Amino acid sequence: MWRDTPEYLGELLIWEIEDYLTAQTAQPERARVAFIRLADEWAAASIGAELETGGSFYAAAKRADSLGMTIPGDMFGVVTRDEHPEIFKAVPGTTFPPIPDGDGYVIIRLVAFEP
Repeated sequence: MWRDTPEYLGELLIWEIEDYLTAQTAQPERARVAFIRLADEWAAASIGAELETGGSFYAAAKRADSLGMTIPGDMFGVVTRDEHPEIFKAVPGTTFPPIPDGDGYVIIRLVAFEP
């Protein structure tokens, strides 16, 4: 069977585009995030205000730690859709306002979705 090469290559490109679009519409169930864990409401408000004005997430985390505003915990982790559904409506790079978490507050930054 003989095929016209340009037509065949065009079909391959269409299939690749369809595969790419299908992968983009898949709903991820896990996301990689960064945390700033803060000890109290005042610390959360202070660091949250710094981030709202365009401050760097990682610089704010370092400053909070150097001022003794943080509580122990991992800075990076993975969350699921069940734990934080709001994260899955955002784009990577989004930083969320402080929320209560255990004995303190946490600020979460979406790093990437996991496939």
